[in-house]
Amino acid sequence: MSFVPPPPKSRHWTFTAAATAVVTPALVWGIDRSYRSTDRCLRAHGSWIGDSEADIPDACSEISALLGMLALIAGAYVAATAITGLCVGVTEGRRRRGFGHRRWFTVIVVGVAAPWALATYAVGHGIGRLLRPPAADTSWTDGRDAARRTLGFLAQGGHLGTVPAPGFLTDEPVHLDARLHYARHYGTTVTYQQTSALAFGSAAFVTGALLANAVGNSNARSRAARLASPQWRDHELTRVVLTPTRTWCYSFGRWLSFDHTAVMEYHLDPHGVVLLFADTEPLRLTGPAAWLHAVLFAYFRFGASALTTVSFLQPISAAQSPAATAATSPSTSR
Repeated sequence: MSFVPPPPKSRHWTFTAAATAVVTPALVWGIDRSYRSTDRCLRAHGSWIGDSEADIPDACSEISALLGMLALIAGAYVAATAITGLCVGVTEGRRRRGFGHRRWFTVIVVGVAAPWALATYAVGHGIGRLLRPPAADTSWTDGRDAARRTLGFLAQGGHLGTVPAPGFLTDEPVHLDARLHYARHYGTTVTYQQTSALAFGSAAFVTGALLANAVGNSNARSRAARLASPQWRDHELTRVVLTPTRTWCYSFGRWLSFDHTAVMEYHLDPHGVVLLFADTEPLRLTGPAAWLHAVLFAYFRFGASALTTVSFLQPISAAQSPAATAATSPSTSR
């Protein structure tokens, strides 16, 4: 039995609908009453609202002051609700929540009582949708879970199925066809050009020119040595196909074959696997399907009985849960 979390609370929408339904009509009513009373008072004294040259009579000063205060309160109320709507919209848009939590009755109430707030909320919600972080990449977790399930299945005596491999021709069955990052570890030869300086002038000028030339040659030599040193090269996202005896990598327009019996050491890390050979450069495969490659390699190289004892599979078997031992044959897609 799994626990299903309750939907997120949206009481702020209920509070906003109730507050705007009370405050907005009250402010409109108060401003209207004050405006009418001020207008009647000014007309009775020979003036009217909007006459900037006339002084407000003492008898109308109190009610006109009340009108001004209510106007300021209304302006602050509109600005505060508009800014709040914008901020709430951005927040809820980034969290991928539905417009107004899909509480349409309260949304309609807010739209009638404070349309400016709903408008800024809509703008903020759209901005939040654009700014929301991308969905979490579950491919790595899915790949490791597939490796754990496959390890448990094979260790219990399960029979491994095959997968289709369009465009790949081999007499052997294919058990893995995936996209992985490919790299090889080796050194190379890098050439660089030494420069010579010929300077005329004062002793200080000549000395400075020679020193600058020496520093430039030293930097070029250091850069060449750094580029020539053994390191991971030929990085490429490529197609990897595994058969019972070989791992095939489509690298730079050609298929490269790596015999499983030629592997001297096999290492597993959180992001991929490394294969060491006696007569060729090490191979690194990185990606969500790399751990599954480790399980299948161990299965074909050492047999099902050794899956629980192979050292490089310990991180997989240690994290394996009882639920991961599926009773169905696993398969891997591209």
